[in-house]
Amino acid sequence: MAEQALQWLSFQPRLLVVTVILGILVVSWISTALYNGRRGWSFVTMLQESTRGQVLVERAPGAGGFFILLTPPPEPFRRIAITFHTAANPLVWPWRWLVGQPPRLVIQATLLERLRSELIWERGRIPAKALSRRGNAALWVQRRLDFLNYEYATRGSNPNGLIHHFADLQTRFGPALYKVAVQGDIVPEIEVGLRTAGLNPEELPPLITTIRALGRDASL
Repeated sequence: MAEQALQWLSFQPRLLVVTVILGILVVSWISTALYNGRRGWSFVTMLQESTRGQVLVERAPGAGGFFILLTPPPEPFRRIAITFHTAANPLVWPWRWLVGQPPRLVIQATLLERLRSELIWERGRIPAKALSRRGNAALWVQRRLDFLNYEYATRGSNPNGLIHHFADLQTRFGPALYKVAVQGDIVPEIEVGLRTAGLNPEELPPLITTIRALGRDASL
């Protein structure tokens, strides 16, 4: 039966090409979904080790990533959520890379106390808020991280702690980082985004430790 099918396809070259392409896409989807699931669970396991609390899995690791909460949230947070964004559909891979949306990990946290210092940085540009002349934008101070030639902005009376741990984040995770934001006028106040290509799951506990330090610094 299989031989007859192959013989029939051999006389239909266009259909053969389409069949081969579809087969490649199906195999790619299955293998990528399995890989994303395994990688997602490895992230969740290490995130569990980063806190004395528990990981509350809101969306289990799978083809499209995961969404979890750390509960109870570690000090100094009221809430901390972690999302792993990825794409299992091979048809959207080129588009996601072209628009700058490769697989990424996003950590968002709400603080227990009001922020006294703020910091914003986005890869490749100064955030628009720091350049705007509306509201309190004039209070933002543009700065440069000399050893990486990155520009960022701070606001507040004592941003030195934030600057120190921002530099620590860049030293440890610089190639993966694309956003660090600590802002008091939005919720959640803290957001850190990383591209996950090449990210070792064992690096996640020190990442959470540094983000907690950012939260403490922002409240001083």
